[in-house]
Amino acid sequence: MHLRRLIVVSAFLAAWGLAAPASSQNFAFSDNIDRPGGDYRSFDSYDDAQACRQTCNRERQCRAWTYVKPPTHWRGLQQPPARCWLKTIVPRARANPCCISGVSGGQRID
Repeated sequence: MHLRRLIVVSAFLAAWGLAAPASSQNFAFSDNIDRPGGDYRSFDSYDDAQACRQTCNRERQCRAWTYVKPPTHWRGLQQPPARCWLKTIVPRARANPCCISGVSGGQRID
């Protein structure tokens, strides 16, 4: 009976995301950060930065990603919609209100 209760509680925590380590959640992405360079492909993103992050996590060659927000959020040359850039390297982070960036697998972002 104790094992069954443990399994039920574990399933509940996993379903609500409470069992994941806090460190991977805290460092999944950074707002107002660009990581220019190392692009191997890009695509229009009608969703949000999470879709960009999830695509990167699914692709073996992806080490980092940058989601360029729609131009209504910042002044830039890119035309709507937003765009996701997938990278084969982890470029140095640069402050820029245009973007949300992250590292594959939720690794720590410096």
